[in-house]
Amino acid sequence: MTRRIAPLLGVVSLGAAAALVVVSCAGRTADTRHTAGHAAETRNAAGRTAEPRNAAGAAAGTPGATGSAPASAAGCTATVTLVESWPGGYRGAATISNVSDRPMRDWYIQWLLPQGAKLTQAWNGTPMQSGPIAMIHAPEGAVLAPGATASEVGFVGSAAALPAFTEITCG
Repeated sequence: MTRRIAPLLGVVSLGAAAALVVVSCAGRTADTRHTAGHAAETRNAAGRTAEPRNAAGAAAGTPGATGSAPASAAGCTATVTLVESWPGGYRGAATISNVSDRPMRDWYIQWLLPQGAKLTQAWNGTPMQSGPIAMIHAPEGAVLAPGATASEVGFVGSAAALPAFTEITCG
């Protein structure tokens, strides 16, 4: 009986994984293709892969490149910047601004990393990562006043290639 169940579980698991990919790709347009690294690959009018760019138009994955999140329903904006890199690693900086009229407790900054990249350490926040999703939570007890910005948030990580920070959110 276990010989019949094992292949069935494999098929069910594969089906569930395919369903998750379909759900995560829903709503993508024809000019963005979902890649195995779980980041959008932009194609130009000729159908060739365009160099990834951040919200400011700079080439993503290069030191000084900054990605940013527009004001969210949570009342914040955030940026994540690649400060420097070396073979096998990188250092970044992040900011979060409270654009609401209420203090923000337990704020966070979240972004996607390319496949294989890791967030290994952070200061002025607690680092977390689950798959390609990286996050830095506020230090315990930190409150971001209305109109204030936390800009001394930094982190280091490991990656085989320069990482691009995409799909930045905050709350």
